[in-house]
Amino acid sequence: MGTRIKKIPLGNHVIIEHEGKEYSVLAHLKKGSVSVKKGDVVRKGTLLGRCGNSGNSSEPHIHFHVMDASDIETSKSLRIQFHAAIEPIRGDTVIPFFY
Repeated sequence: MGTRIKKIPLGNHVIIEHEGKEYSVLAHLKKGSVSVKKGDVVRKGTLLGRCGNSGNSSEPHIHFHVMDASDIETSKSLRIQFHAAIEPIRGDTVIPFFY
């Protein structure tokens, strides 16, 4: 009998708590690249981690998701709002402001 390892579909990830009981998650970050820890205060421009393909991922990319609770399995998705009035829908590519 072998050891059973719990798979983490998000891989290396960061969950950020925002005002108004909103949370965002950035997932599939490169192994060893997460540069913040639980309880850190992050601001615009803070490096959170680097693009990777950890977890349930076959190629490097970032999964970005906004939700109403910190538990990815029980939370509900919230519509993403960007400052530039962009309203992406599933499958859209969004170019970051610093790109």
